[in-house]
Amino acid sequence: MDATGLLDAAVAQFALTGVRRTSADDIARRAGVNRATLYRKLGTKSQILNRAILQETARALGRIEEVIGDVPAPGTQGFDPAAYVLRFFTVTIDEVRGNQLLRQVMLMDREDALVGLTERAGDALALAAELSADRIRKLRAYVGNPETADVVAVSVTLARLTQSLLLTPDGPPRLDTAARRKRYVATVIVPMVLGR
Repeated sequence: MDATGLLDAAVAQFALTGVRRTSADDIARRAGVNRATLYRKLGTKSQILNRAILQETARALGRIEEVIGDVPAPGTQGFDPAAYVLRFFTVTIDEVRGNQLLRQVMLMDREDALVGLTERAGDALALAAELSADRIRKLRAYVGNPETADVVAVSVTLARLTQSLLLTPDGPPRLDTAARRKRYVATVIVPMVLGR
């Protein structure tokens, strides 16, 4: 079994029993390999968790990209950059909050989840920021804004905002209705993304 298959088994096991109650033996058994093979291919349980989170992040970003589509070339008629940013933001929040692994880990192992999603989340944040940076550059080109010096900072800020909204969904800003999300995105996110 390859590393992706082993990580799939780890994700399924973490989602079923939580991080603390999942042993390397549980993951190996689910994957149909022995513990030595698991350790050789993926490392320690902590490394497995980090790799599983990174794999799930990549998959979530793939699903987000599929739903939002790409930004068309400048001058393309019928494209609304602000509506695109709203869709991107909404789909991202829904994807992150609806992720089975993240939900289960937050429910069963909140302390471990907080460590994994903060202290060990650098690679996942970098991956998310990469997607945002690409879209921000394209959106700015579409609206005729040549400024790109701040794109990396804006994309990292958006990745960290998403992380914060995952970790404290009941804190402000309140985004529990479509109207609130739209107002927040229009007043805060769109100006940041489009640079105006």
